[in-house]
Amino acid sequence: MLYREANPADLPSLCALGEEVNSIHHAAWPEVFAGPGAPDRDLAHWSQSVAADNATTFVAEEDARVVGFVNVSVTTETHSLLQPMRFARIGSISVTATRRGCGIGSRLMALAEQWATQNGARELRLGVWEFNQTALSMYAELGYEVRAHLLGKRLPT
Repeated sequence: MLYREANPADLPSLCALGEEVNSIHHAAWPEVFAGPGAPDRDLAHWSQSVAADNATTFVAEEDARVVGFVNVSVTTETHSLLQPMRFARIGSISVTATRRGCGIGSRLMALAEQWATQNGARELRLGVWEFNQTALSMYAELGYEVRAHLLGKRLPT
């Protein structure tokens, strides 16, 4: 397995893997997450973290095929009610279904953590939906803890 930073040539693979992870979300919350789309529908979204100044994407490549990715960005929070802090945020992580459970996601997260540290971040944050117990388990094993709960309520239409 080769781990490296993504480049623009990886964007079609990122779109496909993004579609895989989005399909899990769409199955759980179809009223929130978009259904299947054109192969390049999310190209602009994924390109924001490839070769960017404040963000990057790492990929896992096996036999010249991208089988996983994680994207991470760094920012400084300066809200008047909070302590100023430079932190990194995981945008998305995806590992193709046939390679899940093999440690690829954990290795990608370690690369994101290293990059965040090298870019001056004091902590790494991410969001995960409650239905995604597989991801929650992985994050707990990696030392992540619940900091907040984001609640939602459907309103009558």
